[in-house]
Amino acid sequence: MTSRKPLLEALVAMLTHDDVLVSCLGANSRYLPHLAVPAPVFALCDSMGAAIPLALGMALQRPDRHVIALEGDGSLLMCPNVLATVAAARPANLTALLWVNGHYESSGGQRLPSAPVDWPALATGFGIAHVERVGDVASLRTAFPRARAAQEPALLVVDVAFDPNEPIPPYSERPDAIRARFRIP
Repeated sequence: MTSRKPLLEALVAMLTHDDVLVSCLGANSRYLPHLAVPAPVFALCDSMGAAIPLALGMALQRPDRHVIALEGDGSLLMCPNVLATVAAARPANLTALLWVNGHYESSGGQRLPSAPVDWPALATGFGIAHVERVGDVASLRTAFPRARAAQEPALLVVDVAFDPNEPIPPYSERPDAIRARFRIP
């Protein structure tokens, strides 16, 4: 399984200034200030379950922008019904990346409940038609453009390695820095 940082770097390299990136996942939000992201970024740390709902609102409000949400499997377990809301709203400009590592990484690395969740089946069951599973950088580089071009809500299920010793940068952004990185023209 691929570690987080190469996947995140590959995603950032595919973004344009017309995209909007929303991350409420701890590790991704901690890495993003250290990457040259060409798009506006709204990155809160450890606001579990908030990325997809926030991105949905942004996508509906700004159909001229492609909105990308970064969510974790533990976060989505807190409110999986948001996938039904996304399917019902049908924004053509929303792609969610679900980072699956089987742990509540933001709160200390506890394992998720042992009940297996088939994320692609759950998403399609809720009505999201464009769902792909991604396991490495090469597959992300091919799946993300397809998701962007789908003209319907898309979910990429990204299998990512859990490494309790990963040197994740500390969260360092203050509200004024978050606001500056999120400014949308």
